[in-house]
Amino acid sequence: MSSVDFANILFSGPCNRACPFCIGREMPDHVNGDSLDVFPPRNLEAFIEEVRRLRIRQVVFTGTTSDPQLYRHEASLLHLLRSRLPADVSYSVHTNGALALRKIDVFNLYDKACLSIPSLEPGTYEKMTGSRQVPDLRAILNASRIPVKISCVVTDDNEPEIGSFLARCRSLGVRRVVLRRIYGDRRPWRLFTETPARRTWRGNPVYDVDGLEVTLWSFEEAESRSINLFSDGTLGRSYLLAQTRW
Repeated sequence: MSSVDFANILFSGPCNRACPFCIGREMPDHVNGDSLDVFPPRNLEAFIEEVRRLRIRQVVFTGTTSDPQLYRHEASLLHLLRSRLPADVSYSVHTNGALALRKIDVFNLYDKACLSIPSLEPGTYEKMTGSRQVPDLRAILNASRIPVKISCVVTDDNEPEIGSFLARCRSLGVRRVVLRRIYGDRRPWRLFTETPARRTWRGNPVYDVDGLEVTLWSFEEAESRSINLFSDGTLGRSYLLAQTRW
């Protein structure tokens, strides 16, 4: 078994959302250059070599300043990696979901997906992403042929509606939700304070909320390891991206 949990390919460039808590703001400019039309990604060979050497079994398409589904060679890169890496490697996309329906054929090429949706209320969603266009979660779930997890950043803007958010996710058939603190936010959670956790995952508590699996995720508490291919070809080895040694 690998000592590294997963390997990220990080895309950067213009985005279709403008989240004020975007992790790209913590990164130096040289790793945030536009990589949305670069194929193959810079230093991909070294990335593939490390995935094989470390026997990593999960590769994640995600981003620093952009969404991975804005990458113009998404399907081609998936096919390339599947041809070069062991057959038991799984592939996931961590996306804001804005393009999921338009690119549903590509979306379904992954083994699983994580949709980052901080709210299903247009007003709150706009505060947190700069857009009122909430992805149609029901339609995405109906069209998806792969497991879909929901990731929700929790701030003062959406914390009061977390209960209704979880209820709506559950009613739509979602089975797993991760509630995330912004990187650097060390405030204690005020959720489920009287509910015992069923278990922990990578150092963070996991709850059963009326049949919905909910994880409270704090990056600083996470016991995870990853390698990370940035858009300029930097190959980082810190799970906390902002702590990468440049």
